[in-house]
Amino acid sequence: MLKRLLTVILILFGLIAFLVARPQPAGAPPMVTGRPKLVVAIVIDQLRADYLVRFRPQFVESGFNLVLGGAYFVNCRYNYATTGTGPGHATLFTGAYSNIHGIVGNDWYDRSRRRVVNCVEDPQAKPVPREQSARIAPYGVSPRNLIGSTVGDELRLASDFQSRVVTVALKDRAAILPGGHTANAAFWYDAGAGSFVSSDYYKPSLPAWVTRFNQDSPVRDYCGKAWQALPETPGAGGRVFSSPGADQPCPSDRYLAWLDGTPFMNDIELKFALDAVKNEHLGEDDVTDLLVVGLSVNDYIGHRFGPYSPEVADTTLRTDRSLAAFFAQLDRLVGLKNVWVALSADHGVAPTPAFIKEHKLGPGSMKPGAVKEAVDAALASAYGQGNWVESGSAGWIYLNEEALGRRRVNIATAEALVARATMSVEGVRGAFTRTQLMEGGVPSSPLGRKVSNSFMAARSGNVFVVLEPFTLVGVPETQTTHGSPWDYDAQVPLILWGSSFEPGVYANRCETIDLAPTLAVALGLTQPSGAQGRPLTEALKTH
Repeated sequence: MLKRLLTVILILFGLIAFLVARPQPAGAPPMVTGRPKLVVAIVIDQLRADYLVRFRPQFVESGFNLVLGGAYFVNCRYNYATTGTGPGHATLFTGAYSNIHGIVGNDWYDRSRRRVVNCVEDPQAKPVPREQSARIAPYGVSPRNLIGSTVGDELRLASDFQSRVVTVALKDRAAILPGGHTANAAFWYDAGAGSFVSSDYYKPSLPAWVTRFNQDSPVRDYCGKAWQALPETPGAGGRVFSSPGADQPCPSDRYLAWLDGTPFMNDIELKFALDAVKNEHLGEDDVTDLLVVGLSVNDYIGHRFGPYSPEVADTTLRTDRSLAAFFAQLDRLVGLKNVWVALSADHGVAPTPAFIKEHKLGPGSMKPGAVKEAVDAALASAYGQGNWVESGSAGWIYLNEEALGRRRVNIATAEALVARATMSVEGVRGAFTRTQLMEGGVPSSPLGRKVSNSFMAARSGNVFVVLEPFTLVGVPETQTTHGSPWDYDAQVPLILWGSSFEPGVYANRCETIDLAPTLAVALGLTQPSGAQGRPLTEALKTH
């Protein structure tokens, strides 16, 4: 009897060992080790991929260097043509491009309303607190324009809505789009009031803790404090970049406007994010929560000074120190062993026109209005004088289809005419028509695929215009912008840090649409509804 019992036990142990060790079927999702109490996704607006290389010698031990010790993807890009804040944040968390999630730009022309609309504009929503409505925006905001689910939505659905999803940013679109449709809360900063606000899409009033935070007014901590370069900031020599002015009462409107263009805003925002962790009870139990933090001020500073300026260098180093303090506090609140961190950016940025010309990288700029003049002239020559163009937004030319229809003009013919006129302008690389995009007539080239990924029939215009590399329009010589398909705008870092990610530097090609699918696999979630990316399985620890 004893012998038979021992035999049975040995057989059972062997079966268990086989089941544990057996390889997974081909194509099966990997079984990832462990789940965190809290996922923190940090999106740094306009963080070019090269910043983490250029300034790494000046980073402290536990800021960027902490997460750089995780899975660091150095060859990651947006494979679409409209590299902006709204599309970028939507792309990171849906795992899809604009052709699927619908955020084709920060703004687009709405033919039914006959005006340009904001990507988070929502006439059904109201600002919270309500008394700030006139100052915040002339319209309410919400995620209703976003099509499909985000990884946060899928996390909420999978947990029977027990997981909490909270987002924080300075910009409304940077807070609203990442959380998706089911987020518990989204907060952003009203620079005019020096306080954080929200929308009644989430809650009818601000939580008491947000009201307390606003009343305590952390902006006062920087009263009288100039923005002076850190001693270690390369090329700065410790100089004072700007000062609020000693004669200004604090916090006055002028002071708040000054503060909104300094890296001190990252400190204020991260303090608010830590208050959100405490008061929204994130990471307190074994049900995974998600916190998204959008550090937006880096974009404001980058636009004003350009990527090779000492101001951007100092902002990057200060962001590093701010993150170190944030991670230290997060460790005390939740324990970093219980946290995963994802870090990326919504887009990069071009050098300033002056820098481009100085270093002979390209034209630098083109004549403002040159494309419009060529298009107007071509349409007038073909169809007579008239209001043939309704709008231009986010690279798109929107034709007045009603007016053309009254003249019995074929829209495809008019689009082709406009595209030819556009291509005659020096500084234009390509022009793609709506008809081409609808009928699959776009060339199967890298640029053609990027434009296709940016096109959504209901919101895009008739002709999309792509400028030559290193050609900017509409900015002063010493300032800059983004929004092109070229790599200085499209390449960003992507980092995954935490117990379930394999540390290392990964040079294989990845796209920003890969972030949401990777988090979904790691968390055991259904993929976001329109996800097109691939899980970065090479960075996942499996058993």
